[in-house]
Amino acid sequence: MPTKASTTAQDGASKAITQRRLNRLINGFEAVGARIAFLARTLGIPLHSAADIQQTLECDANCSGAKAGTREARMRAELRALLVLRYEVVARMAHSERVGAAAACSILHTANDRLLAKGYDAQAPGMDLRPLFDGIDD
Repeated sequence: MPTKASTTAQDGASKAITQRRLNRLINGFEAVGARIAFLARTLGIPLHSAADIQQTLECDANCSGAKAGTREARMRAELRALLVLRYEVVARMAHSERVGAAAACSILHTANDRLLAKGYDAQAPGMDLRPLFDGIDD
């Protein structure tokens, strides 16, 4: 039978593991958010609304005027991939019983707050997270 001390130690270890996982998630979202903001600003893409994001996702090298294989085309492809990745991970977390929509929102906002603390402009493309949570609710 476990003792109270061993149970407390296990709980502490479990909390430490959970905190490390949470920090990795936040750090990952922070890095993705920073890259999205950089790419969108460099390419002159607003990303302020769901329509802006949808247009970016649907626009390939043909609609942007960028020639295939150019730096701009690669940057556009990376931006689209990061937007999809971020959405898919957030949606999966939001619909997970272990995480849920409120925690997913909190994780993403914490990562965003870290970027703002580092000097990112709140009006920078991709920094407004509201379009990401359209259709995801508790």
